[in-house]
Amino acid sequence: MTMEEITLKDNVRLQIEKRETDGRVEVSLRMKGNENCLLHWGLSKTLRSAWQIPPQPFWPDGSRAFGQAAVQTPFTGHNNEARIVIRLDKTMDFPVMNFALFFPDTGRWDNNHGKNYHIKLPGLKPSEHETDISDEIIEREMGHHSWTLMHRFNLCHDLADRVGGDTEGLALLYVWLRYSALRQLDWQRNYNTKPKELSHAQDRLTLKLADIYINEPAGRELIRLMITTLGRGGEGQRIRDEILNIMHRHHIKEVSNHFMEEWHQKLHNNTTPDDIVICEAYLEFLRSNGNPDLFYRTLEAGGVTRERLENFERPIVTQPDFIPHLKEGLIYDFENYLKLLKSIHSGTDLESSANAARYLFDDEMHGLMDFIFHHRYDSSMPVADIVGRITAMRRRLNRFLNSDGENGRVRDMLYLDLALEEFLRIAVERNIHMQIDRDQLVELISMVLENIGFSYGDFEFSECLRDWERLKAMPRFSQDWSLRAKSVLDRLGRAIGAFSEHYYRLFQPKAEFLGKAFHADSWAITLFSEEIVRGTVAFILSMLVHHLDPVLRRIAKLGDWQVISPGQAMGLVEVVDTLGSIQGKTFESPTVIIADKVMGDEEPPEGVNVVITPDAVDLVSHVAVRARNAHLLFATCYDKECLDRLKSLKGHLLDLMVNTSGDVVFEEASGEMSIAPSQVKIEYTKIARPVFTTSAISSKDFREGLVGGKSGNLRLLEGKLPDWIHLPVSVALPFGVFEKVLASDNNRKIAERYNELISRIEDNPEEILAEIRKTLLAVQPPEELTTSLYKVMEEAGLGRPENPDDVWSCIRRVWASKWNERAYLSRKARGIPHEDIFMAVLIQQVVEAEYAFVIHTVNPFTRNRNELYAEVVLGLGETLVGNYPGRALGFFSEKEAPEPRILSYPGKSTGLFGGGLIFRSDSNGEDLAGYAGAGLYDSVMLEPPRTVALSYTEEPLIWDEDFRREILTSIANIGIMVEKAAGSPQDIEGAYADGRYYVVQTRAQVG
Repeated sequence: MTMEEITLKDNVRLQIEKRETDGRVEVSLRMKGNENCLLHWGLSKTLRSAWQIPPQPFWPDGSRAFGQAAVQTPFTGHNNEARIVIRLDKTMDFPVMNFALFFPDTGRWDNNHGKNYHIKLPGLKPSEHETDISDEIIEREMGHHSWTLMHRFNLCHDLADRVGGDTEGLALLYVWLRYSALRQLDWQRNYNTKPKELSHAQDRLTLKLADIYINEPAGRELIRLMITTLGRGGEGQRIRDEILNIMHRHHIKEVSNHFMEEWHQKLHNNTTPDDIVICEAYLEFLRSNGNPDLFYRTLEAGGVTRERLENFERPIVTQPDFIPHLKEGLIYDFENYLKLLKSIHSGTDLESSANAARYLFDDEMHGLMDFIFHHRYDSSMPVADIVGRITAMRRRLNRFLNSDGENGRVRDMLYLDLALEEFLRIAVERNIHMQIDRDQLVELISMVLENIGFSYGDFEFSECLRDWERLKAMPRFSQDWSLRAKSVLDRLGRAIGAFSEHYYRLFQPKAEFLGKAFHADSWAITLFSEEIVRGTVAFILSMLVHHLDPVLRRIAKLGDWQVISPGQAMGLVEVVDTLGSIQGKTFESPTVIIADKVMGDEEPPEGVNVVITPDAVDLVSHVAVRARNAHLLFATCYDKECLDRLKSLKGHLLDLMVNTSGDVVFEEASGEMSIAPSQVKIEYTKIARPVFTTSAISSKDFREGLVGGKSGNLRLLEGKLPDWIHLPVSVALPFGVFEKVLASDNNRKIAERYNELISRIEDNPEEILAEIRKTLLAVQPPEELTTSLYKVMEEAGLGRPENPDDVWSCIRRVWASKWNERAYLSRKARGIPHEDIFMAVLIQQVVEAEYAFVIHTVNPFTRNRNELYAEVVLGLGETLVGNYPGRALGFFSEKEAPEPRILSYPGKSTGLFGGGLIFRSDSNGEDLAGYAGAGLYDSVMLEPPRTVALSYTEEPLIWDEDFRREILTSIANIGIMVEKAAGSPQDIEGAYADGRYYVVQTRAQVG
């Protein structure tokens, strides 16, 4: 899933979520308010091509055609929020969704000042003009015609005009310009460019980019990157004039076979950014009293090799001459000449960019800039002081950048802002390895986070900043404060990771395509995106987080390990990117898996007896429950050095165990390895096939043999809990209904296909499982079943659903989930015959949860039966059991005298919110003795939940101690009472909404 935000007129924010599902692309649009609004939308092949009306099957409810090219769809309001969800087929050849907004009550349009709004649809083909542009770039770069930087900049100007604000097109242009800046493309080929011609081309291009920056907010991030590869332009003729003036002032003759004259000819012929490096090297040569080795080392350090010097069209082959009596005068003149070269070729040079923008400063900005410039080399200046001034200066610049509409001023402010950003990075980098105390780290993280917001608009970074600012104002470094701060740093770490992944996805495919076409060096292609990230403020932030994180872990007493499932085991080490990538594989020997990523719904493969990951895993997620059920040693390692050590032992035999401190310890093992199976095979008693009795039943009729454990356990709790603990209204389709429907005449062909697929499932399980699920989604229910179900639902108080097709779509998806890959693999690994599994469907009213919780009534880590463990999240519980990124609020509590002790504060980035009906899988194979099948089968909401980016800055669960204690104590009491009613330890899922507590399901605790 990807998220973006568009600021509309009147500063209204439209949040856009894009996700890819089975063969479809889903786009969700949300904004605050209840004003009557229509989405006026259509599809197109490119940003500039004509709109096409979407096929009618993909129109949301209430849509109507508007002319021949657009559809108008009403936003639906709920709780002061308006929303539309559009689902499109991936096979459609329209990668762009265009839209405007119409407010019929006032007759007002918002069409982005006549340019319309655009959404790039994931998973669909790139726009044609991107391919056209890349072809044109490659043809011009790799041809045999004359070519220089001037020609490149002029072509880029024209292409930028065509691309406009299209982020993919701008990214392509940036990759091209960066390859040029890396000297992977010719800077001169069979053509002489006068400096004034080059500076004119630079001037023209940078003003064009400033225009796009002003008019296309979505492209600003990329415009900033593009400008870092370009000189500002300016008075290029002065480069030719001033080198002659210097030579004449010092009576240096214009004769061949002298360094100065060869450089002079090169400058006249084609000045480039190489001249900055040559000037810096010549200054070092003069200051060292003519040391030629230092001259060439300085050139090499700047990327200009001796071979490059000698292969200019006007080559420089002669070593510089040192004339002692000219030393001081030449140093003075060439220091000034270096400033001139930087003003033309290096737009982000701090001094030249500040001088170019001074005319825009007020008194405060002059003072800030003077301080920064005066102390730029002052090693005694605390780094937080200089970063504070940079931040204040950039804060003022960004106010202007967001409001000024004149391209010349915007360009000058952009160059200065980029220079300040670069200097901030340098200032932190040169101090990071010194002893920066923990309070200064807190301050630096705050300031660097604010600086990221100037360059890269992102909700996650801005929310982390808000939380960090609130924490910063509190007394610091208590255990509780450190736990709070750790939750923010964890979220910040994910945001930095997402930033890096965003850049990699955006740039690396283009870098590989263009790089190969340009015959670029392999290092330049391979490291392309990584080096971009390393040059950003986000990389500096990651370094600061790296330094503060162990301080917080130590104070919060978190340790370097989080043991999810304790144990002791031996195995051969295997390293994988994701645990899901090896799902279904069988390891012949006991195996230790080191997995960088764990999603939360995986089934640990057969033969695996240890899983170690750096990924934070919810302790009550489905994969955690399955690991404890299978007696695996499963743990998160937060120590990068320890994790790297484990990875380095790939192929080695390790012996691992959890020590008394709760850390995983390991050593290389010697001798023979046990080949004992890593997972316990359960004793499974084959059950009799249930007899179809009725189509639908209410909760009073739930009993063993008709429904599974979810339904049966709820019936068990009825009348046994105090009035303040509520159960949701429930009905069910019992066992046998699916088989009855499949056997009906109108599903005969589907049944034949279904049985044929099952008969050959071992041939290609992944492909055939998908085909089985697809086949079952076509099952048609008999009319009498619908009538019976609706009657039972109405009698129970669930009401009559408006759209029967949607109801049956949910039911079919639950039935089909018997053939999920993880469920199939789990049954196979544990010897459960597929034909013994029957699927009831539990239908409940969704509790519109403010908070959801999961309780283990026996602490699953210590096995202490007098202590329970629970986790709490904002919104619906799927973010918890599904291991959505980020930690939940976790706590322990004694049962005799409940007093919650917090282990972690919540830090999940997203929450799920919604109501309506939910259709839960309720099979006879989920809660067998010694085997918890939690999460193997699907539950489906009638109305998909809203995904909300979470803000914790004002969240009472974090900041209101009395409220938090009341909520957590009540949750602990729910665990105690449900365990007592059930007569055994329980895994409980529940919710809190409008001051009321609910238990939505419970099962016997396993592991």
